[in-house]
Amino acid sequence: MFTSPAPVVDPLLGAQVGSYKILKLLGTGGMGSVYLAEHSGIGSRAAIKFLHEHLASNPDLVQRFYSEARSVNVIGHANIVSIFDMNVLPPNRYYLVMEYLEGRSLESLVQQGPMPLARAVPILVQVCDALEAAHEAGIVHRDLKPENLILVKRGRQEDFVKVFDFGIAKLASTVSNRKTATGMIIGTPDYMAPEQASGEPVDSRTDQYSLGVIAYELATGKTPFAGLPITAMLVAHLTQEPRPPHEVNPAVSRAVSMVILKALAKKPDARFANAGDFGRALELALKESESTGSGVLVAVPVEPAALRATPAPADSVLSRVTPAHGGVVMAPRHVTRFDVQVQGEQGGVQTLPCQDVSRAGCFVCSTGTLPRVFSRVKVTLPSVGALLGDVVRHVTVDQAAAWNMPQGFGVQFVNVKPEQREGLDRLTHSLPVAPTEPQPPVSQADDPLVEKLLADVRKRIQGDHYVVLGLPPDADIPLVKSRGRELSSQLGELGKRQVSDGQLKQIAAAQDRLRQAVEVLGNPVKRAEFDGLRFNWKGVLVCLSAGLRATELEEIRKRFLKANDGTEARVSLHLMTVDAHERDGHIADAFRLVEHALNIDPLNLALHHRRKALLKRTPQAR
Repeated sequence: MFTSPAPVVDPLLGAQVGSYKILKLLGTGGMGSVYLAEHSGIGSRAAIKFLHEHLASNPDLVQRFYSEARSVNVIGHANIVSIFDMNVLPPNRYYLVMEYLEGRSLESLVQQGPMPLARAVPILVQVCDALEAAHEAGIVHRDLKPENLILVKRGRQEDFVKVFDFGIAKLASTVSNRKTATGMIIGTPDYMAPEQASGEPVDSRTDQYSLGVIAYELATGKTPFAGLPITAMLVAHLTQEPRPPHEVNPAVSRAVSMVILKALAKKPDARFANAGDFGRALELALKESESTGSGVLVAVPVEPAALRATPAPADSVLSRVTPAHGGVVMAPRHVTRFDVQVQGEQGGVQTLPCQDVSRAGCFVCSTGTLPRVFSRVKVTLPSVGALLGDVVRHVTVDQAAAWNMPQGFGVQFVNVKPEQREGLDRLTHSLPVAPTEPQPPVSQADDPLVEKLLADVRKRIQGDHYVVLGLPPDADIPLVKSRGRELSSQLGELGKRQVSDGQLKQIAAAQDRLRQAVEVLGNPVKRAEFDGLRFNWKGVLVCLSAGLRATELEEIRKRFLKANDGTEARVSLHLMTVDAHERDGHIADAFRLVEHALNIDPLNLALHHRRKALLKRTPQAR
């Protein structure tokens, strides 16, 4: 059903352009396509950006295209992509030769939900430095957005920023007191400053507002007015104050939140004087957060992106993921001395002991039937009241014995009201903080080789089902089952050695975790539900290819939409742009946006069919 048609030959592939030979297409944007090229003499690689042929007849657009090279050369900053040459391939293929960047766009990261402040702020500060240099040279970017920010590895720095696509940038002297030369208001609605939305003159503070939107998105997982139709979004940028980031995501400190809101001021005069000041304010706010202990809480997205992570037994409920491994420092867990009331899907209420609690969630001890993973429950805490939460972890009796922790389930709070958050603060501040539990000492009876292997197993089973099996998110079902049998056999061989009772329990718990992963990923219906909650449309596509029925998919999607308010509105906004791209013949752009929409609504069968139809029409997608 989803097989690809024969590819269409791109005439530029293999062509010689000056000293470079075109190797492959890297991507397509609104003004042009970018190719990877290799210097025929010295073998160095570069990116060559060609202006779309249908735009080449417009002198204004050609001038705007070439203004990118002139603008970048004027700036000359390390965090801005370098452009080496500009020329034309007869008769009218205008192109720029740029440095080739091996990295990923910030857009690919913001789709994963909120980013820890310790990682986000250094990225934003680099962009501030680049913008400050551009503004000092009299250049305003005017279309700053995550897809125009590339993160590359440079030395020991993993997130070295490169700002690119100054294609619509203009020297400040040419844009003051008027719109662009073509009379258009240019920018991307989600990131557009109020003065852009109203067609007023722009200056360096316009870029600052756009970067403020990006900062808001990194902090909360969404832009301030996400989900609104384009017209309503532009009006919101003009008139509506965004909800403070620290109210959307408790992981954001109030200090950082206030800095972001200042950059998002409606009037340019109320923003920072320049991008450099914005960056310095972010750094100071982060230091203040770290010194006071705020700003390091586990992220709680507005949309339940936390459900993308599969519950897994940890070494303890108090386990922490270190930033050095790309994780988030967990919220401090507080030892509790009270019971809570839990109301599940069926409506029954149970009184159960609560072992620990934080602003993000709690762990409920239970030896009975556990509420299903991903289900929504109501937890009533003393002095706080009833809180809604999602069940994000099960700890079975075997897992509890193996990892020396209680049997029960973890709950992550959602839609916490300000007064409830204050109640949680009061509650947790009155409780002792539980220390991080050390790894259990190695017993004399432990097999050293088995212990070494189990150390890796303990890490892997803390991940989601794909991590447990060591498979990519688009692995087909036969591979899932084959991998499950292989790993089960390996664990079985470990159990045959002279192992201690503790090691035997850990092997049994790992086997149980492995069975859970295969049971979910090997079943199209269960996997579709799991992948939907992880926003993994590629996994859903595997389920469709494996025989998942449309009626089954629709039932799963109903539950998904109930837990993700605003999804359909956001997708509708993207589809309007997809329709426009198709009308204009920009099929590759339409294809890219459909895949972006699937990242928002992965269980949308109509979107999958739309992607399939576009796949047949664009060679770039194959």
